[in-house]
Amino acid sequence: MFSPETNYLNVWTFPITGPDAPDDAPMNIVGACHAVGRDLQCRWHGPDTYVQNCLWTVSLLDTDYCHLMLEAGPRPRRKTTGTVALKGFGFGGLHVEQSVQELTVLIAGEVQDQLASGMPFVQWPINEQRMLMPTCRDGHAVWVVRSSDHVIAEIGALCG
Repeated sequence: MFSPETNYLNVWTFPITGPDAPDDAPMNIVGACHAVGRDLQCRWHGPDTYVQNCLWTVSLLDTDYCHLMLEAGPRPRRKTTGTVALKGFGFGGLHVEQSVQELTVLIAGEVQDQLASGMPFVQWPINEQRMLMPTCRDGHAVWVVRSSDHVIAEIGALCG
């Protein structure tokens, strides 16, 4: 999927939670990334993982589809012992014409899957001991308790 031979029309890199992003970056994708990035700051089950300095990279193909990467950013000077940096990952399938809500749900789901299948194993996000599911409800991207179908929070507002 992420071949070095791929010619991208444009590539944008920006902080995990914002607010900064390049002016010409697709704002629907940036908004979705920032919402997921804010939620990545809480409700983990797994190793203590440093995600505050992570960076999103959006790479636009000539088909208007995008590749998205989440990579560890600069390590803090005074890193806490026992805290690991996020292992970067990437995925595709996002289209610049999708709504911010659709993109938010897609990105949240893919990040959740990548974290759960990576080493070390992370469950994110959780409510008590249950994983939450990203979905769209009434035009909003939300986290839902899978077993009861109860909405916990909008994606991007989970930590507040």
